[in-house]
Amino acid sequence: MTLNRWVVGIVVVMAAAVPVVQADFYEAVAAANDGNYAVAFKEFSALAEQNDARAQQALGWMYYEGQGRARDYQQAAFWYRKAADQGNVTAQINLAQMYAYGKGVEQDFVEAARWWEKLAAQGDGRAQNALAELYYQGAGVERNVDVAVRWWREAAEQGIVSAQRHLGLMYGKGQGVVQDDVQAYAWLSAAASQDDAASEKSRDFALSLLSDVQRAQAETLAAQYAEKFVEPFRETNQRPH
Repeated sequence: MTLNRWVVGIVVVMAAAVPVVQADFYEAVAAANDGNYAVAFKEFSALAEQNDARAQQALGWMYYEGQGRARDYQQAAFWYRKAADQGNVTAQINLAQMYAYGKGVEQDFVEAARWWEKLAAQGDGRAQNALAELYYQGAGVERNVDVAVRWWREAAEQGIVSAQRHLGLMYGKGQGVVQDDVQAYAWLSAAASQDDAASEKSRDFALSLLSDVQRAQAETLAAQYAEKFVEPFRETNQRPH
């Protein structure tokens, strides 16, 4: 089973007014960015014990990366869970990954699916793509190709390359959708335009199945998908999650 891997570090959103607790948090962030991990670890730990979700997420990151402390995936999962339970999106992303790959916790696709469901419902494209793969494989959830396709479509429309490739393949096979080689070509072209080698081969095969009239339709649709579902997201989706 292939899932996208990503681990998110410290994410800081500046606020207009910074209370005392926030000042400590940003000082810890600055220390971490300067490589002073011992100071950052100490300050994040104090704030995490006060139930500050941002600090709990950051502390989980430090344990995961082994910054300021020996690498400890169990402690990373512990603090990510604390923050995730308070709605910290970054922690939810990382915790889902840890359950999917069994890092710091026993591999548990049910838990991975639970967290990805939360993130997917919030519109997170990469979580939607990962959740679709679970539904397609029947890992942690009851296998449901229709639901998988629905989540792949949601992710594909946010420029997620893997989702565009999978959606194109589903159209080519007629799984979860009515078989349509024009749609298959258009979605595979969208993924191929983002340097996805696997999609290029599948796109060329889809093209070989089309009549001259269908080819013209497919090229027009591919251009529309590139304009709508690739270019607006190209820069954003190249950044770490």
